[in-house]
Amino acid sequence: MIKSRWFAVAGASVLGFAAVWVTNTQAPAQEPSYPLYCRGPLSTLRTDSGKTIKTPFKWAKEAALKERPGAGQCAWAESPPPGFESKPGDSATLVGNLGPFDTLPVGTIGKVCVTKASGNEFVVRQILRQLGHQTSPYHIPPFSADGCTS
Repeated sequence: MIKSRWFAVAGASVLGFAAVWVTNTQAPAQEPSYPLYCRGPLSTLRTDSGKTIKTPFKWAKEAALKERPGAGQCAWAESPPPGFESKPGDSATLVGNLGPFDTLPVGTIGKVCVTKASGNEFVVRQILRQLGHQTSPYHIPPFSADGCTS
């Protein structure tokens, strides 16, 4: 005769595996993020009691690997990723917490990994610090497209 506690153990195991399976199938895949170099001054604005964090900027003329972004500008490390548009001089916005680059000071450069939200808004996914020099966490040339997770 089979004892009822064996059914309880088997039932609990099935429920545990089912919960993990449902969680894994419902988790959305993370979009790849792309490196963006921004040069201060940039002013971060907080609304809705600090819940909404936005940092407006203008697009630079060239990619950061070709030429440093100008004051108040951001540039892709190499070239715009597929499906992303950036026209020199146009306005765009970083959405999310910039950590140490919140209200980026004049002349400093920060590296931010972003994904596209909608229109000219980009979601901040990661802040990359350049360690080991006198301007840490800010970046100094040479710049690189490495570091953002895909």
